[in-house]
Amino acid sequence: MKKTSPPQSARAWRCIWISLLLLALVAVLSSLKLGGGDQPSGVVRILTSVFMLVSWLLALRFLMLKTWGKVVWLVIMILALVSTQLWGNGGLILGIVLSQIFLFSRPFRAWRLVSARRRAIGFGLGIMALVVLFMSTGVWSTEADERVLNSLDKLGIWSLGSLLSFWFLSLFHLAVRMRLHFLRLRAKLAVSAFLIGFVPLALVVVLGLLVFYEGLGGSRAVRATNVLESWRQMAAAGTDLAGAPFDTTFTWPGESVAWSDSAVHSISSPDWTRRLSQMLAAEPDIVAQGDTTAWFLMEQEIWLMRWNNIGQDDEHATAWMLNDRPLRNLSGLLKTGVEITGLDAMVGGKGIQIGSGDAEENPNYPSRKVCYRDVGNEASFWNRWRSFGIALFPIHQENDGEIENGHLLVNLAVGWPDLKTEFLDGENNLNLVAVVLLGIVAFLFLTIEVFAFFFGVRISEGFVTAVHALHKGTRSLARGELDTTIEIPNEDEFGDLAESFNEMTVAIRQGREDALAKERLTREMETARGIQDRLLPSEEPALTGFEVTGASIPSREVGGDYFDFLMQDTDRIGVAIGDVSGKGMPAALLMSNLQASLHGQVIHPSSVAQVVGLVNDLIVASTDPHMFATFFYGLLDTTKGTFTSTNAGHNPPMVFRADGTLETLNAGGLLLGMLAGQSYKQETVNLGPGDVVVLYTDGITEAVGPAADEDDIDAMFGEEALEEVVRRSSHLPATGIKEAILDAVSSHTEGVDQSDDITLVVIRRQG
Repeated sequence: MKKTSPPQSARAWRCIWISLLLLALVAVLSSLKLGGGDQPSGVVRILTSVFMLVSWLLALRFLMLKTWGKVVWLVIMILALVSTQLWGNGGLILGIVLSQIFLFSRPFRAWRLVSARRRAIGFGLGIMALVVLFMSTGVWSTEADERVLNSLDKLGIWSLGSLLSFWFLSLFHLAVRMRLHFLRLRAKLAVSAFLIGFVPLALVVVLGLLVFYEGLGGSRAVRATNVLESWRQMAAAGTDLAGAPFDTTFTWPGESVAWSDSAVHSISSPDWTRRLSQMLAAEPDIVAQGDTTAWFLMEQEIWLMRWNNIGQDDEHATAWMLNDRPLRNLSGLLKTGVEITGLDAMVGGKGIQIGSGDAEENPNYPSRKVCYRDVGNEASFWNRWRSFGIALFPIHQENDGEIENGHLLVNLAVGWPDLKTEFLDGENNLNLVAVVLLGIVAFLFLTIEVFAFFFGVRISEGFVTAVHALHKGTRSLARGELDTTIEIPNEDEFGDLAESFNEMTVAIRQGREDALAKERLTREMETARGIQDRLLPSEEPALTGFEVTGASIPSREVGGDYFDFLMQDTDRIGVAIGDVSGKGMPAALLMSNLQASLHGQVIHPSSVAQVVGLVNDLIVASTDPHMFATFFYGLLDTTKGTFTSTNAGHNPPMVFRADGTLETLNAGGLLLGMLAGQSYKQETVNLGPGDVVVLYTDGITEAVGPAADEDDIDAMFGEEALEEVVRRSSHLPATGIKEAILDAVSSHTEGVDQSDDITLVVIRRQG
């Protein structure tokens, strides 16, 4: 993926954080009521609209940094903006639709411009941004015909809808593509443990509480509504409920009646009774004609009323008030606190408020709360009420001169003492058994979770420790500390990796030592090669009537082949060539010994054969028995045109005559270094104009071509090829003959490493 340039990444993130900062200001404004009252003031509405619009424009700028069809979408957004101002509510809806089309057609590639760390931060802040946006929806809430939306309001609503979709889609995109590459391993494992361990546990706990709440609390709330319904049925059957459970009653028509029970208060019928009678007679679909018994909410009071002969001359009603006494009796039956609360309902297409009692804090939303035991407003944590189940309770409500159906909310509440009394102190042993079983299960769950958490932490810490040790070891190794070892007690892949790392450090240390040793040896061999090059002739001798040249190419840094030119006087020159057994440094040492021995003997007046015999004795005395050398030595007399030579086991030099005949020089004896006291022979040949003498080592004739076996004679260069090359180039100077031979051998062995030292000497008498 193409790397994002820093300026573009900075612009993208700047758009996001400024947009979020403006939403934070919107959150502050949403919590303020600068003008007093329940509705936001005009200043709050204006500032919120402006901040919301700028925030949306920044988000739009962010998306435009990396999108297709920028010009087209920019025109569409301008059209959406204009439509919100020109075409009323329809234009506002059109603008919101256009912005939604734009947002839902985005792949949101602009988030790729932001770094992974900032994307994670944006994800967290985006959640808070959604919360702020949902909270700010109330800024533009209006009641019918009380507020008219101005231009800024429309822009604010348009921006709000667009930002909601923007952050929702952004969170979805970030959640799908989030990788958290910037986090260290410990943080990643902590996030994994939270998501895998804590979140499921919390969800199970919440699920258990919901099951407990809905299963036990919900069933009790239904029991409460059933009790209220049973009281209604008893009243419908003609039972007088005064005294038990109600303490306030009246009859209509009629005056108050004195009761012998002082706990019962009979009151005069309220003023609304006749109005309710008329409404019941006019609403045949709400209540049954003739007789009906139902719960009624009239002027913030709840009454159970039994009506007889509705709409007739002898119509009459009996009513019982649902106040503290019946609610306390209901609370005692359920062993919970009981709260009757109003509920917004939709009846006949109109929203109405239904409630009971006389709440001082909010008379438009009254509620009544009682409990069978005393619970103060500042009760301790142990005694404090906690919601324990809800249910809907049907009731009839007066609304605009008509009777309509509605509901009240029956909310139950308990404290810890209530649960203790229910499950532990009661006479029902089955409850105690259930509590014990639940306790055992909870203990097992807790124990399993503790062990799971403990082992999860240990395993995660093991991962982190192992990775940290490996990281530390690799850093130490990178600094050149080759003695670094990693101690990980794990027997898993981390332990294997640590063991492999330790083996690698040993191998690297050994390899470095070997490399240093090889480097030292290479330097020594280069020095030896330089010394050996200085031991061999560096230039061709200048002779009258003859050309003499030679070359030696070692197969390694140093070689065991040897050739030399030794001037005896102005008219005679000694020519030597040899091949020491083996290769490398031992052969080079024996070669230098051979050269030193030869140079020490030629200074004494002796024949060629005697010189070779003395050199042999010196080699035998100074070398191991398994070391030997083939050697050829000849003395060229330029005045007489003769070449006297002795061959000590060397490849016989070839004498190519000008007339095309070929001779070899074989006279001599055993190779050097085998036995002391050997007697060698010599022979003398006359060299005429154009005659050529070629001295060579087996590195030339035994040179092997590519894809051939070294023991395959047919694959070797061979003496016949050497003869052919010399015959073709015999008309050339000695240097040309030498180069022709070396070129022919090189062509024959092309692509194959040189297996042996190559040494060559060419003597040619000028024509």
